[in-house]
Amino acid sequence: MEENSFHWFYRARTGAVLSVLAGLAFFLLCMILPLVGPAGSRVSHAAQNQGIFLSWLLVTSVISLGAVTSRWWRVKHQQAPKPVFSIILSIICLLTWVVHFSGGFTI
Repeated sequence: MEENSFHWFYRARTGAVLSVLAGLAFFLLCMILPLVGPAGSRVSHAAQNQGIFLSWLLVTSVISLGAVTSRWWRVKHQQAPKPVFSIILSIICLLTWVVHFSGGFTI
């Protein structure tokens, strides 16, 4: 199947760009993680810290799931390699949601 004959979201370049953006978004998420840690959760603006962290976690999760979706179509239809990095990053985002809502960051 020709590269231009299917939707732009399932092209190889789109999946690669989304994977790189997901990695960069996760890197930034790790840098703002102290906002919801022990020091950031005991300040007067802790609710704002949580809002920033959760909004960026949502952005990272959406980009990561978009990368998995984009690349997984190519796995099924073009026998491309499995998007291992994107899958692992999506799982880590899911675990971050679980740890955050269980109060694990504010120990």
